[in-house]
Amino acid sequence: MMTTINEETIFSVIIKGSLALLMVLAIAGFALFSAQTGRGILAGGCIAIVNFIWLRSVIQRILGLLPARPNMYAQMRFIVRISVTGLLLYFLITSGWFSLAGLLVGLSIIIINIIALSLYCALRTGG
Repeated sequence: MMTTINEETIFSVIIKGSLALLMVLAIAGFALFSAQTGRGILAGGCIAIVNFIWLRSVIQRILGLLPARPNMYAQMRFIVRISVTGLLLYFLITSGWFSLAGLLVGLSIIIINIIALSLYCALRTGG
């Protein structure tokens, strides 16, 4: 059964597609390259997906709850999200357990999926 892609389902389609792509790339990284590369892809992909979900939840809170100072709220959440991601990446890179190339591929999972989904939608509608 094919899911209709619209404004209500786009987020879940992106997450499901990203998880599927993450599993394929992580298995390929383990099988074709090394355990470090596979771990890097897996860690980078998990960070990217969690970051994407976190960003969406902040945007929904801003638009749904309308805090007293939405600009300040958005800026503080952005700084916290980027700081947590930066610290996590710092520790992953300096640990030596993860390939930097694998991390970069994993961090690109969401972007790759969004581009593929955009191409699919454009080709499906004939545009």
